[in-house]
Amino acid sequence: MKKISTILIFICLFISCRKQEQPKHLFTLLTPKDTQITFNNKITETDSLNYYIYPYMYLGGGVATGDFNNDGLVDVFFTGNMVPNKLYINKGDMVFDDVTKTSGIKSSKWHTGVAINDINNDGWLDIYVNVSGNGNEKRNLLYINNKDLTFTESAEQYGIDDNGCSIQSVFLDYDLDGDLDLFVANYPNAPLSSGNAYYLSRMKNLEYEESDHLYRNEGHGKFTEVSQEIGIANYGLSLGVSVADYDGNGYDDIYVSNDFNTPDRFFLNQGNGTFKESIKETTFQTALFGMGCDVADYNNDGLFDLLQVDMTPENNRRAKENMASMNAETFWSTVESGFHYQYMYNALQLNRGLDNNNQLKFSNTSRIAGIATTDWSWSPLLVDLDNDGWKDIFITNGIKKEVNNRDFYNKLKKEIKSRKDFTGHIYEDMPSEPVENRVFKNNRDLTFDEKSEAWGLNLKGFSHGAAYADLDNDGDLDVIINNTDSEASIYRNNSDTGDKHYLKLRLSGTEKNRIGLGTKVSIYYNEEEQHQQLTLTRGFQSSVDPTVHFGLDTNTKVDSVLVNWPDGSKQQLKDIAANQFIECSYADATKINLKTNTIQRYFQNITDQTKVSFKHEENSYRDFHFEPLLPHQTSKLGTRIAVDDCNRDGLEDFYVGNAHKSSGVLYVQTKDYTFIEKEGPWKDDNLSEDMGALFFDADGDGDKDLYVVSGGNEFLRRPELLQDRLYINDGEGNYIKTQESLPKMYTSSGCVKACDYDKDGDLDLFVGGRLVPGKYPLPGRSYILKNEGVKNGFPKFVDITEQLAPELKYAGMVTDMLWSDFNADGNDDIVITGEWMPVRFFENKQTSFKERTNDFGLEGDTGWWYSLAEGDFDNDGDIDYVAGNLGDNYKYQTTKEEPFELYSADFDNNKSLDIVFSYHQEGERYPLRGRQCSAEQIPLIELKYKDYSSFAVASLSDIYGEQNLKEAIHLKATNFSSSYIQNNRNKKWDITSLAPLTQLSSVNGIVVNDLNSDGNQDIIIAGNLYSSEVETPRNDASLGLVLLGDGTGGFAPIDSNQSGLYIGGDVKDIKVIQLGSSAKEKALLVSANNEKLQIIKINETLND
Repeated sequence: MKKISTILIFICLFISCRKQEQPKHLFTLLTPKDTQITFNNKITETDSLNYYIYPYMYLGGGVATGDFNNDGLVDVFFTGNMVPNKLYINKGDMVFDDVTKTSGIKSSKWHTGVAINDINNDGWLDIYVNVSGNGNEKRNLLYINNKDLTFTESAEQYGIDDNGCSIQSVFLDYDLDGDLDLFVANYPNAPLSSGNAYYLSRMKNLEYEESDHLYRNEGHGKFTEVSQEIGIANYGLSLGVSVADYDGNGYDDIYVSNDFNTPDRFFLNQGNGTFKESIKETTFQTALFGMGCDVADYNNDGLFDLLQVDMTPENNRRAKENMASMNAETFWSTVESGFHYQYMYNALQLNRGLDNNNQLKFSNTSRIAGIATTDWSWSPLLVDLDNDGWKDIFITNGIKKEVNNRDFYNKLKKEIKSRKDFTGHIYEDMPSEPVENRVFKNNRDLTFDEKSEAWGLNLKGFSHGAAYADLDNDGDLDVIINNTDSEASIYRNNSDTGDKHYLKLRLSGTEKNRIGLGTKVSIYYNEEEQHQQLTLTRGFQSSVDPTVHFGLDTNTKVDSVLVNWPDGSKQQLKDIAANQFIECSYADATKINLKTNTIQRYFQNITDQTKVSFKHEENSYRDFHFEPLLPHQTSKLGTRIAVDDCNRDGLEDFYVGNAHKSSGVLYVQTKDYTFIEKEGPWKDDNLSEDMGALFFDADGDGDKDLYVVSGGNEFLRRPELLQDRLYINDGEGNYIKTQESLPKMYTSSGCVKACDYDKDGDLDLFVGGRLVPGKYPLPGRSYILKNEGVKNGFPKFVDITEQLAPELKYAGMVTDMLWSDFNADGNDDIVITGEWMPVRFFENKQTSFKERTNDFGLEGDTGWWYSLAEGDFDNDGDIDYVAGNLGDNYKYQTTKEEPFELYSADFDNNKSLDIVFSYHQEGERYPLRGRQCSAEQIPLIELKYKDYSSFAVASLSDIYGEQNLKEAIHLKATNFSSSYIQNNRNKKWDITSLAPLTQLSSVNGIVVNDLNSDGNQDIIIAGNLYSSEVETPRNDASLGLVLLGDGTGGFAPIDSNQSGLYIGGDVKDIKVIQLGSSAKEKALLVSANNEKLQIIKINETLND
């Protein structure tokens, strides 16, 4: 028995040990006792030094990783603000030795960022430390490695003892002369209350210490400051900098993330020793309070993307306690001052490549990615944490004191007004709340999953700088964090316990660039590829070890490795086994020419050649003044285009509408592919706002008459301007307006389509009602207009909606429609789209229209549907549909389980319609807007909730009353994805989201065509929505998109950098027009709100 008992005990112990060997999380937080790393960036406030005296004292410190003693193990360096910097040498097994006292890095300055580099090219890493603070002595420090774990401070000797308030630095070879130059990002001590006028003044009267600086390496250990002469001198509150060859011209560019209203700077390297600032040309929007940033190719397409973080909490309570409403006047002042569109959200800038004018373009994808709101964030890292070959996102969070707490701020204001003593220890009374760091796993489709808790990285605290490195040489990346007021966090990565593989490379560069900074490395394996560029400054105030690390997922071999050195020399390695650490030497590289794939651009902008100079001129109208909580301005939704041969010369012409006080234009095509503007009676109707247009034969005489839809939100007091218009063609393309043809239609409409629905030989009309001016979300009146034939010389249309389809009178906020025979019975049916509704289907029963939406199983997919197109996309003989929606890259997110909702009623009994949006979080409904915005609409809210904290924890029912909500207009959106709707005849139909690239913005226009002549129908989409209220980032990420159909209902997106389709802007419509008399030559007409019309030729090569 003893023997058996002993065996049983041994087995139990063995099983227990085996269980302990399997980590619970991907990361394990090691204790200071485990690692011997005890660094604590302790901030001690006093009456003489606190937030109110030095408001930048909560910015925290940085981290650098690198092998400082060349023993093959990565060491760690921390910067301290009020405590000394620390250097820890890796002794193996994640145990470190503090060698600070003997290293020579002692300093009592206020240290911020750190960058590493072998600045003297002796094969040993040196350390460059940024200095800031409230004192006069702010010169940066350079510690030269003496090769014996001691360092000599030499910044002044090298000429890089920058005296600005430095935050971060980065080494790069900007002029490709072989040696490494230095960029220093500075954050001048600007008053916190500074506004745009102050920033403009500083930009015009820039002082040397206020600017970021670039130091050119002159060789022999000397640098020269050259910011002014090379074009990067600027004023900005710089908190982050990322360097990469973003535009692929072989020269490194510089992105600078700036705080407050000072705009980010994007310095594009011109290749001649100078830079061009291009933030507004390259991006459509940025973060407002830009913190740290990082660069990597997160979608593995070979283009370098950028991640920038801000400070908006995701948690409802924290967001409403700490964030005041965004001031609309300040927002527009920022834009008009030239400071760009800036929003208080993280920005994940997807690199879209070079447009047809060789201009680099980015789209902010943070909302579809699911990482837009991560609280008060500092250090974003794009890094493959799980070794699956795709860059994940890690973000540090937290600020020592809640400096934006609205209740505390209001308390301070009251004390100031009452002249109470508020200096004392008021800084001690400021609230403080630790928050979690966040990590997101890359889903390989532009989206990420939140994994903070699952991966064990959700420690609450005040974390700032962060870096990664393989500290234990096991092939995965560990994480190191510099925390304020607590010990540094060291996380061991446990990926090595699974079946994931890796490849690590160390670059041995030239004599003037020993670590190979700026080198690009690409790997190819199993029909996958990854691309990296070696740059060490990452995230916030931090720097990483100069090792190029690739996760390989379960792949055990790399087919080829391509090393592209900064001078153009290349090196190719083939058939490399996984799980290696290999060295690539510049000495082995050659000037070889490798085959590159030539990009065949399908589209060409020919607007100038066509002599079309139309610009939509949107009038100014203050929608939000009358409806404070509107989601977007409904006065800026036009305009659309109509295409046909209006003068019967065999060439297609087009009409494009305009806004209130501007006239639409008819363009007539000539034989040389140019267009001539033709006068018409529409010029006398320029007080109406054109929302749609249609060429059709209204009077049956064989030519094309013109119907123009009137709409807009302005005409509360002049409803007659909402009357639609019909212009009759004399057969030669000359038009007269008929006053008798249409019934009285004082409706703000959105679209018009013609069809002989009753088969009596003439064309009838459907006119979609868009809205009721000033009364969002009430639907406008829609019409079925029956053509009664010509009477008294003009066609006569009669409203028969009530008789045929009373449900259609107020069917919704209609945006688009089709007459379409969806049941193949030979009768054209009605399909409509709109806001707050599903795509609705009405079957033509000859004497009436019967709704079939529920029969098809589509009633649950309510959205903000903006456009509609038809085609037999699965080649089964019936008609399928593609419907354009708001997209998944917007502030408003939804699911069927937790819909985005709207309640509308006169909640405060002041005889006006109030609007309340709500969203779900953790099983509860909350109002979308905060206390201040909500009270602007319903002042009683401020009386009911006397502070922000009580409003922040109140549910929607608490605030507005459950009974009031039940009695209100209640609308839901459950699906914001642009979708493919597959016709399954009389069975339930299928609705599926289109590819993620399709969801980057709203889709307002869809063209169906077989672009590549493979017999399958393809689609082209375009859109955006620029008229959002200022707390909601405008929908601007779309550049247009080609989706090639596969004949089974599937669509493959071809991104702009491959197709050449770049149609950004607030696009409202796209139409195909034939150029000349040949059906082969076609172009896209693209209309955008308040922008020039574009004509984009579809190259014939697409049809080859």
